[in-house]
Amino acid sequence: MHVALRSIFSLVFGYFGDKYEKKVIIASGFICSSIFLGSLIWENSINTIVTFLFLLAIGVSTFHPLATAMVRENSEKHQRGHYLSLFSAAGTAGIIVASLLFGFLVQTWGWKMTCLLLSLPGYFLGYAYLKSKKDKKNHKVIAEKKTKRGYINLFFISMGIRSLGLWAILSFLPLYATDYLGLKPEISAWITSIIFIGMFVGSIISSRIIDKNHPLILVLSSTIITTFLVLGITFIAQPISIVLLIGTLGIVEGIFFPSQSTWLTFICPVNHQSKIFGISLFVEGVSATIAPTLYGWIADKSSLILAYRWAAIPLFISFVLFLVLHFLEIKHDRSYKIKLNLSS
Repeated sequence: MHVALRSIFSLVFGYFGDKYEKKVIIASGFICSSIFLGSLIWENSINTIVTFLFLLAIGVSTFHPLATAMVRENSEKHQRGHYLSLFSAAGTAGIIVASLLFGFLVQTWGWKMTCLLLSLPGYFLGYAYLKSKKDKKNHKVIAEKKTKRGYINLFFISMGIRSLGLWAILSFLPLYATDYLGLKPEISAWITSIIFIGMFVGSIISSRIIDKNHPLILVLSSTIITTFLVLGITFIAQPISIVLLIGTLGIVEGIFFPSQSTWLTFICPVNHQSKIFGISLFVEGVSATIAPTLYGWIADKSSLILAYRWAAIPLFISFVLFLVLHFLEIKHDRSYKIKLNLSS
């Protein structure tokens, strides 16, 4: 429910971000999130705690669609992928550091005091956003790359199907490591961190290559590689090999996310970009909500290994759809150039 609520409000705040000052909305989100997270120290009722976590999800949802749009606004065209990759790397690094700190702090001071401590940076970040100077922005109303609305819809459908398969893998990684690799639960709990470390490395790699390549080609490549990596996980039982595969999966995903964001920046105008990123996060959130239930049911009816193999199907379908989109885009670009030549 937390992920579902966050995805819904990413859509809402993406819409508001195109109409109102992004920095004010983001600052409000940081401050509200800090208030709700820090207030958990005084709460003992499970209903109140769940309510605060839902409200926290709303506050968090203000950041990603609007901040991604701000990165686009303040980046030159030839460096846009570079900065979107670094933005992704910074977020991933934050997740890694926070997960390490959370485990240490919970053991030292307990979870309530830990939530209070982790809430403090939000106040400073909110203040920093409110006081930051207004940046010079590139406000072109028209999109930089002509495309059809149907192509954008196809992209979101492909991304949603892809996320369905990916989140099926992420949701059950600790269980997979315990039941099928024979790792102890306290060790299996850290296996998801390998994904995030790989994503950090992948984002750094992406920052070096994305502006020199077509972002949709990188989306295509990362999707088919992810498909084979997921299948590889189900056929290999050696822990070291699995760790390498999972790390590689993280690297590939670290390349995918900035690539899909970069492609979206070229096909949507600046005055609609927050809404577009909000839709992107909404689609991913819906898939992340459905995947654990769907593939958990498959695992209960058969086995987790079979559920993982089924997860490769939506990944491959999304690859096919992205491939169709790529050829449609090439055909559309050729037609558009012909029209320009005839008109001139």
